[in-house]
Amino acid sequence: MKTVTEILGGAQGLLDITFDLQSCFEETLNDQQKTFIQMLRCIEWNLPPLYRSYAGTGRKPYQYLPFLRSQWAKNYFQIATTTMLIERLKADPNLRLLCGFSKVPGQASFSRAYGYLATTDIQSGMLERFAKETFKDKVVYHVNRDSTAINARETVKKGKGKNDGKRLKKRGRPSKSEEKRERQPSEIELQMETAPYASLKKLDTECSFGCKKNSQGNMSFWKGYKLHLDVSDSGFPITACVTSANVHDSRLAIPMEKITEQRVTFCYSLMDSAYDARTIADFISSRGRVPIIDPNKRKDKNRPPLDPAKQERYKIRTTVERANSHLKDNLIPKTLYVKGYSKVSFVLFAAVLFLASLKYLSFLC
Repeated sequence: MKTVTEILGGAQGLLDITFDLQSCFEETLNDQQKTFIQMLRCIEWNLPPLYRSYAGTGRKPYQYLPFLRSQWAKNYFQIATTTMLIERLKADPNLRLLCGFSKVPGQASFSRAYGYLATTDIQSGMLERFAKETFKDKVVYHVNRDSTAINARETVKKGKGKNDGKRLKKRGRPSKSEEKRERQPSEIELQMETAPYASLKKLDTECSFGCKKNSQGNMSFWKGYKLHLDVSDSGFPITACVTSANVHDSRLAIPMEKITEQRVTFCYSLMDSAYDARTIADFISSRGRVPIIDPNKRKDKNRPPLDPAKQERYKIRTTVERANSHLKDNLIPKTLYVKGYSKVSFVLFAAVLFLASLKYLSFLC
């Protein structure tokens, strides 16, 4: 399957759009399509081989790359459903050429291809390679970490119960006749010695209800998932994770810290009060970096604020909030019609990849 550069005759992707590029298309390219071409080229630099072999009998199968590009088109052009995408591809020859379709497949073919691509970690691997290549031999001074709510149209499965079949511990101080209870390490403490991806696999990934305090200080409730991001000072997404809505932000701090340090070199970790835990701060300090975490005063209202130097650096953390706003306003569909963790993650990672390419182009050009 040809890349976008090969389809367009090898024109330079990061230069101005010229007449030679326009001659490859049947209709005039608009500004949005020109930007889409540039972003596609940035993303496909990090695309691994994606080939679907032919068994030798029956109809030759469609390659997966055009379907992957069509998902990116759905995110960028804000096309809500696959049915609307098929109609758009039939009516727009420019978009059909960019995706790589000579003939537009049916809805069943799209469903099977998306189902297969959702089970792979191809986009997660592309984001990792993109971040490593972008910040190679560079220092990212501040890594800003936060999560955002993702609404979903799913039914929340009822749990087995509060204890979930586990034996409850007896509350209160043990009697003199009982042996002294040993303190069990918390989940966050266990994450310090566990591989990051193994820690992420233990987190809940099913659709659930979540609540979070917004920037105005009010509690907001939603049904669906959470998208966790680590972004650079410029807003480039370095690490992304998707969890259930009921997963607390602090449970992602140490795994994401480990993953991010494998991709880039950075000096400061900026987080809000949801990540305020001594274990998290000590772990970051042990890695030779400075944790800047907004103090949570839920237990001690007299806790002192951050010192003036850290307060000034903490202002940079709004970068991740702007990144989340850009994703939800421009790249993530307003309504997610897909169901299930794998398919939701597939759509969200497509949006994160396009945000990365947009940041790359904006600071390169």
